[in-house]
Amino acid sequence: MRIYDRKICFINCHFAAHLEALNRRNADFDRVFWTMTFSPSSNGHNTAAGFVPMLVIDAITLVSQANNDRTPELSEADMVVFLGDLNYRLQGITYEEARYFIAQRHLELLTEKDQLRAEMKAGRVFQGFREGVIKFPPTYKFEKHLTGLSGYDSSEKKRIPAWCDRILYRDSCCDSRTECSLACPVVSSIYMYDSCMDVTGSDHKPVKCIFNVDIAHVDELTRRQEFGEIVFSNEKVRRLIDDFGNVPETTFSSNNITLEGNDITVLRITNKCRRDGAVFQFFCGSQSVVKESEQASEHSSRDPFDFPNWLEVTPRTGIIKPGKTVEVSMRHRNVDTVDEFTGRSHKTQQNNDSSDKVVVLKVRITGNYPTESKSYEIHVSRCSSKNQYVESRGGVSRGSPPDLL
Repeated sequence: MRIYDRKICFINCHFAAHLEALNRRNADFDRVFWTMTFSPSSNGHNTAAGFVPMLVIDAITLVSQANNDRTPELSEADMVVFLGDLNYRLQGITYEEARYFIAQRHLELLTEKDQLRAEMKAGRVFQGFREGVIKFPPTYKFEKHLTGLSGYDSSEKKRIPAWCDRILYRDSCCDSRTECSLACPVVSSIYMYDSCMDVTGSDHKPVKCIFNVDIAHVDELTRRQEFGEIVFSNEKVRRLIDDFGNVPETTFSSNNITLEGNDITVLRITNKCRRDGAVFQFFCGSQSVVKESEQASEHSSRDPFDFPNWLEVTPRTGIIKPGKTVEVSMRHRNVDTVDEFTGRSHKTQQNNDSSDKVVVLKVRITGNYPTESKSYEIHVSRCSSKNQYVESRGGVSRGSPPDLL
């Protein structure tokens, strides 16, 4: 879960069973904590995946690191809580001794025999994790439907009672006395840690825990206000922001080009800025058709990258160095097609009809940092005779084509 943009994860686990499987239990923890990553669930609900034998993870979605994309790791969470049947046992004690200490409420003597406490103290498992003070009797193994401490296993096997069911946690601080701050954003403490001895439907007794959790977070409104004050009061910061949004001034030799036959026209783009480079990119805006009546039909929009097949623009994108000029060629192409029945090549209708084509090209100019941009229009017409051209705003008139600068 996320609280004030801090990640808190609850991991419900079932580690390897049996007294002698201590190393397997430690390995189970390592695999969960160090090799699991988060991934959004496809159906919007939390799902689970198991990656080691006898390990079940119910609380969060986990995927293996076979995914090459970088995803947050479980170990990076601000607070992690492990809970469930961790299966650590009491070692170096007999069944009768354990029952005697339980009856006498000498729980502190039993915890000295606890595998989990010993492994944590040696630094072999749950590194950096903490657990509340155990003030309840071992939660395993009980006869079902029997109440009280008399319900411990009395079968022939006489399994030694143990605290198999545990809740351990780790926050963002290495010392429980550390105060909550942005440097240590999640600080936890235990308010209550106990077992549910009245539950008789299982051979385990569930455990429960209530946490006190302090979370440090940033007031975004205050942060934005302070940022604004810095921007308006710090001249250096303002210059940096201006540089990011700066779009060099550029000029075009023409915004109006007429092509016919195999004509090639050169469009010159000049970067007037002496300090920053300019990046240009051509897109196709719209196309219209002009009939012999000199009336232009309505413009039809085109895909920005779908240039008409009669027009070749080279290059469509590039960089203009400070104070320099680049040349972009506009070439009219006669496009041949092949008849699928006769196999003969012939001119397409669009190259033979008497109507003129007008394309509006969009030129996008950005600076070194593409946070801001400027757009320009270049009108390119393909006419059926030499005495037609299109003016800069898209109107059509008779006369000679304009000279390029």
